[in-house]
Amino acid sequence: MRIFCVSCALFLMPAYAQQKFPEFPLHAADSYAVKAESAGLVIGAQPVEDLKDQKTYFDTELTPKGFIPVFIVIENRSKEDSFLFDKSAVTCGPDDSGLSNLEVRSKAERPAVVGLSMVAPTAFIMFAKINSASHVQQNIVKKELQSKTLSPLASGNGFLYIPAPKKGPRPKIHLRIPVTKLNAEKPETFVLDLVF
Repeated sequence: MRIFCVSCALFLMPAYAQQKFPEFPLHAADSYAVKAESAGLVIGAQPVEDLKDQKTYFDTELTPKGFIPVFIVIENRSKEDSFLFDKSAVTCGPDDSGLSNLEVRSKAERPAVVGLSMVAPTAFIMFAKINSASHVQQNIVKKELQSKTLSPLASGNGFLYIPAPKKGPRPKIHLRIPVTKLNAEKPETFVLDLVF
């Protein structure tokens, strides 16, 4: 009788608890049409603007909610240097004069379904929010590019959710990504620009 009850409970679990989302295809950073390189660090980007692709990878359409998911690949090709990528320092806008911090923009503009994607200053807060979030929100957070230190020959990837018009053609997006080269003497910050 207990075995039957356990199997019923598993069968009755919400479908989203068992749902798996496909991973976005990963390629070398310099193979993307939008890319930048400096000091041994290469960043490639691919905006995912097709609504069918958004539905496939996120189970929702993000553009009608005011966001374009942009897949970012960062590769440290240096054999000696480490780099710090700080997501909170990334800025975006339609041109140089209109650049603003992604997290500040997202707090004012984000829709409820993307609400967790740009805010969680600490892992504890993010974990608490994910536990009560929908499967779509959890997937969006899971796939987001996080701040990290890239040791020599290491890489990282994930999505940034860029605010964009809900309707009509979007302006060119200028994504400015500051990265800090860590060394024993003095850290050095430089900027990689991606325009698409």
